[in-house]
Amino acid sequence: MKFNLIDEKWIPVKRKDGTPDRIRPWEVTDNFADNPVVALNAPRPDFSGALIQFLIGLVQTTFAPANRIEWKQKLKTPPSPDQLKAAFMTVHHAFELGGDGPRFMQDLDDFNQKSKPIDWLLIGAATENTLKENRDFFIKRDAVTAMCPSCCATALFTMQTNAPMGGRDFRTSLRGGGPLTTLIIGDKDLDTLWHTIWLNVLESKKFLSMCSSARSSDSNKFPWLAATKASVTEQDMHPFQYFWAMPRRIKLDIKNLETGICNICTQQSNFLITSYREVNKGTEYKAPMKHPLSPFNGNTQKSVLTQPGGVSYRHWLGFVVNDNERKREPAKIVHEFINERQQSDWQLRCWAFGYDTENMKARCWYDAKMPLITVSDELIAKYEDTIASLIKASIIICGNVKIAIKRVLHGIPEYDSISKQINWKYKDIKRLHADEEKARVRILNSTSDVSLFMAVEAFFWQKTEQYFYSTLNNIMRAAKNDEPLLIFLEGWHHALCSEALQQFDAHMLNGPIEDVDIKKASLARKELNDFNKGTFVRTLLGL
Repeated sequence: MKFNLIDEKWIPVKRKDGTPDRIRPWEVTDNFADNPVVALNAPRPDFSGALIQFLIGLVQTTFAPANRIEWKQKLKTPPSPDQLKAAFMTVHHAFELGGDGPRFMQDLDDFNQKSKPIDWLLIGAATENTLKENRDFFIKRDAVTAMCPSCCATALFTMQTNAPMGGRDFRTSLRGGGPLTTLIIGDKDLDTLWHTIWLNVLESKKFLSMCSSARSSDSNKFPWLAATKASVTEQDMHPFQYFWAMPRRIKLDIKNLETGICNICTQQSNFLITSYREVNKGTEYKAPMKHPLSPFNGNTQKSVLTQPGGVSYRHWLGFVVNDNERKREPAKIVHEFINERQQSDWQLRCWAFGYDTENMKARCWYDAKMPLITVSDELIAKYEDTIASLIKASIIICGNVKIAIKRVLHGIPEYDSISKQINWKYKDIKRLHADEEKARVRILNSTSDVSLFMAVEAFFWQKTEQYFYSTLNNIMRAAKNDEPLLIFLEGWHHALCSEALQQFDAHMLNGPIEDVDIKKASLARKELNDFNKGTFVRTLLGL
């Protein structure tokens, strides 16, 4: 089987009129004036996340703009499919999925190893240990037994780009297990697939300066063209490898193909792939690795990983502007927009997505879009603490809601006659630390209430998100005019306190009355409201 990813129509997309289509990579600008391609149309959300990075990487590799002028020109007037084809054909030899030579994202060695079912190539699939322990909840056993070349290529790229821990010497991705990707996306006149790709492509010199562009051999750009290296640093690799890293040693079984329906995309295929082989000891990508599409954690010297609870405005610091306290900085592409490319008439958003993984398990796929409010460096420097306090106050109050709920479910209130205060003990926590902050962390990390706490968080961030961006806009506008901020800070505090009570009531007081200890719930609710409106939170907000 030969299946070249430059030649074949393998990328599922949707056009402006809603028509689904499959295109070659260089056809992203096909029929641009009348019925352009506006979005990917992949059968899985993680496939969409992988395919957009594939296309960005391909354009960055072969068609990067020389300067900002060229970048702006091609944003307004996209290249023709023929222009893109000519550029992409320069790497045609590296994008063959099958055949007898080097294969895209597959180990050069033809190792002998027991074959694995093809669904194990999907992140979150039911692997051997999962099946033994009857934990195949994410993807059910035998749900996927055959994949077409298109879905196989996408699954392979998804795995290499996001690879979680996979057992002894099975490497994680260049950015770690379950990296968070942050992209720039446009609205209105910048909403086609080409715009999404081009908005996330850096100027050639800026991209090539990210690591050792002098190492320009093909094997340093596309690692599957040479024998697997034990480890790689930024000094050892060409920048192209940010997009084409290959931590896993995988080989698709293409000798015994089947005819039928692909279990992923439901398309008919004469080249269904049912298994693959894999060995450990792939390439270890050593920190630091500053991928251009991921926020960077200065403490760990690694990309920020996707965390439980998903992405919301609480991540604005570190995703959009620097978070100096936690030593986090936005992805290079986001930094480029904030500092170099922003225009007042553009309406842009930040698209953040990734797998939350724990060891070898995929717990959840998160996908969120948030407004990209541009703030000048001068205002950020002057009001960084104010912006940070908005987010810190929301995190504290959200935590207070969870603690109040914990008290209703598992708490035992005890009156202290000396301090004349109520102290709480918990049925499911044997001993709390004397330090108040450490005790708080212990309560919030209680394993018995994980699902409930995640639901409370999700609703809290969702309900307060629009008010956060409204408050941020008002603060920035007032700051530019040297106007007082107090009214906006008071409004934000009121919104947080109000939502805290609504979340508590929704989860504790809106069910059957016999299921709740009303006396305990009333006490926990009063304490929640008192603390949220108390000195600590108000001082944090400068009130």
